[in-house]
Amino acid sequence: MKARSIWFLALAVIAGGSAAAEQASAVFSEVNGKVEYKEPGGDWKTARVGLSVLPGDVVSTGFKSTAVLMIGHTSISVKAITRLTLEQLIKTSGGTSTTLFLLSGRVKADVPPQPGQTTAFQITSPTATASVRGTAFEFDGVNLIVDRGSVQLATPTMQFRHVDAGQFSMVTPGGVVPPAVAVSVEHGLDSVHELVTQQQEASLTPPPTVTPLAPPTTNVPNFVVTVN
Repeated sequence: MKARSIWFLALAVIAGGSAAAEQASAVFSEVNGKVEYKEPGGDWKTARVGLSVLPGDVVSTGFKSTAVLMIGHTSISVKAITRLTLEQLIKTSGGTSTTLFLLSGRVKADVPPQPGQTTAFQITSPTATASVRGTAFEFDGVNLIVDRGSVQLATPTMQFRHVDAGQFSMVTPGGVVPPAVAVSVEHGLDSVHELVTQQQEASLTPPPTVTPLAPPTTNVPNFVVTVN
């Protein structure tokens, strides 16, 4: 209990010391197969529908096992063989701020915008960070596909791209985030190898040849045309 009190105090400082800031929780709305969680310094316990987990807790899914966590209106689908830490869950009168750490595996997040509220949502991994405000996406720590809205995919060295709805991007082994490519989002990251191949082929495609404009003659007005 003491450790959780200290954690809550840290959250209040992060939120600017506002008295309106309070610790939020995540609730298991679905549990399938072997799903466990543990508190900081504690032992693994079996998860069940309706159980709440707090900042600092770790969630783990086994082989062929999944779970769904609800943080307010935000839904986080935790795929099989995933380990996820709830780093920050803050609720204020103006909205919510959530930070998760994805050690391994894959998650799919649906972060719907709320009228009059600010919903900040971030998933970090050892390789990259995905930051959103009102969107739906799937992320495995390296590869990102966006269903709705826009996601900023950034590396620890501040390489970043904005990935919009219907697009895919990734972090290469060299730590580069290539331009996003349009893909089918129907199967999410289930077909990640095909998505990576599509991304690589797009990166190798040379840019289109641009024919320079002919200089104006004395009989033609000197217009400057900008193509967006």
